[in-house]
Order: sequence, then C-alpha cells, then structure tokens
Amino acid sequence: MVLPLLFNIGLLLGGAALMLKGAEWVTDSVAHVAERFKTTSVAVGLILVSIMLSLPELLVASSAVFKGHPQIGLGTIIGSVIVNIGLIIGLCSMIRPLRVSRVMLLRDLVFMMVATIIVAAMALKDGTLDRVDGTVFLLLFVPYLINVYQQERLLGKKESQKEGKQMVQTLELIGKVHLGPIVLRDGLGVFLAGGVTLLVGAQIFTDSLIYFGSTFGVSDLIIGITLGALGPSLPNLAAAIQATRRGLEELAVSETIGSNIFTLLVSVGVFTILQPVTLEASSRAVTLPALLLITFLFMGFTIKGRVTKVEGAVLLLVYLAALVAELLYVAP
Repeated sequence: MVLPLLFNIGLLLGGAALMLKGAEWVTDSVAHVAERFKTTSVAVGLILVSIMLSLPELLVASSAVFKGHPQIGLGTIIGSVIVNIGLIIGLCSMIRPLRVSRVMLLRDLVFMMVATIIVAAMALKDGTLDRVDGTVFLLLFVPYLINVYQQERLLGKKESQKEGKQMVQTLELIGKVHLGPIVLRDGLGVFLAGGVTLLVGAQIFTDSLIYFGSTFGVSDLIIGITLGALGPSLPNLAAAIQATRRGLEELAVSETIGSNIFTLLVSVGVFTILQPVTLEASSRAVTLPALLLITFLFMGFTIKGRVTKVEGAVLLLVYLAALVAELLYVAP
C-alpha cells in the first residue's frame, strides 16, 4: 500500500512538472508570434494568451473523459475558474494591490460575469450539461471575439500598444517559469516538444488522479475540484506571482479574466460535446454556488479599479471555504 501510494504521488508531481515544462516551451514559442501582433492586433494576442493559459486543464479534462471519468474533467475545469480567482488573484493581491484598467473592466470582466451566469444557469436548470449546451457555449465565444475586435478599433494607438505589450509579457512570464535545466530555442520544434510534453504530463496526471480517487474512495468530482484544478493552474499561478512581484500586477488580472472566459465557454463547450455529464448533488449545492459567489465578489471588488490586500484575503478565504464545504458535503 505504501509503495503504490508513494509511486502515484511521484506520478502526480511528475505529471504536474511535465505540464509546467510543456507550458513553458509552448508559450516560449508562441510569445514571438504575439510580439508580431502587439501593434497590429490586440485581439489575436488576447486569444493566444487565453488558449495558452487554459490548455493544461482542457487536456486533463479531455484525458479524464477518454478514461471514463468525466466528473474528474468537470471538476478540473470548473475548479480551475475558482482557483484562478480565489487562489491566484487572492494571493497576488495580498502581495500587492492589483490594478484593473477601464478597458479590461468594460470589455472582459463584464463578459466573464455573463459567461459564468450562463454556464451556471444552464447547468442548474436540469442538472445536466449536454452537447447542445456545449455548442451554445462555443457559439457564445464568437460575440466575445467580435466585441474584442470592435473594442480594439476604438483604442488609441498608444493604448493598443500597451495592451499588446502586456499580452506578450504574460506569455513571456509563463515561458520563463523554468523547471529544470532543459531550455530550448524558440521555434516549431519547441512548440511541438511542448505540446507532446503537455499531453504526456496530462495523461500521467490524470492517471494519478484516478488512482487517488479509487484508492481512497473520494468522488471524482472532489478529486477534480481539488488536485485536478490545482495542478494545471500552476503555470498561471507562477506567472501571476512573478508579474505581481515585478510590479506588473495588472497582468495577473488580465490573464485570469482571459483564461476564465476561454475556460467557461470553450473548454466547457468542448468538454460537454465530448461527453455530456449529469451534475452530482455537490456540484449543484456547493460548486456552482461557490463559482457564482467568488465571481460576484471579484466583480464587486474590481469596479473601483483595484483589488486590495484585504479583498484578496477575502477571495482566498472563500476559495478555501468552498473546498471545505465540498468535503463536508460528501463526507459520510
């Protein structure tokens, strides 16, 4: 019992490490693409950032579906949104108050709130998320893209260049979360190596999640919301903390909002098209209410243009309370 446990702990950590390294390599190769777009298309850069930040949890969720554990996938995706706000924004704003630009507030944060409400409402309506729901979520991402392009046209050249530079900085920060001595040059080879490493890491990480759930009798949803959501979010967390410490704290907010929009609409959409799911009782009673609560709090805190240290502590406590509530709800 002890040896298999230690072995699978090693697999869990190894899978997370591979995802971190894969994210580093992929974003290293993508950063120079974003650099080319920073003065011509803020929208393209924004989508690149959103995809890169959300890719690890989407891979883990998809792997869980193909291995016959969709609840792990659902918990990983929804849990990652809660982690992004409660853990990442909470910790970063406790290091340094986070600024929120007017453009980010009106264009991105409002849309994130709308996406959260729609996903939660459709899930709570009949307790299921099916392929029709997934298609709706994907289609809802289209108006967001259109809105981003329209808003970009209204930005002044100076403001557009500032946003573009911030996106490149976000990618570069993730790409500089080095783990180990292996450093590759930018290019297609790095992108492919990073993609393969991400896939392998996601497979190993998912296998270890399944092991812990079956061995200790923990529900798949809880495993997904806790370990599943935390592991793939490590690149986001590391990049956000680095940005905050360097005085680029606005990046921590922008990466969270962009990642959450992509996760709620694209990741959940793809996931439910792959595998329609019926929500467990704890999802309806705890997970989705926690998602709505922490999102509403975040929105309320950012209206004034910043998230203070005290408000960050509140977000972190809500995240921890949500985890405790999940565990208590399913406890025998």
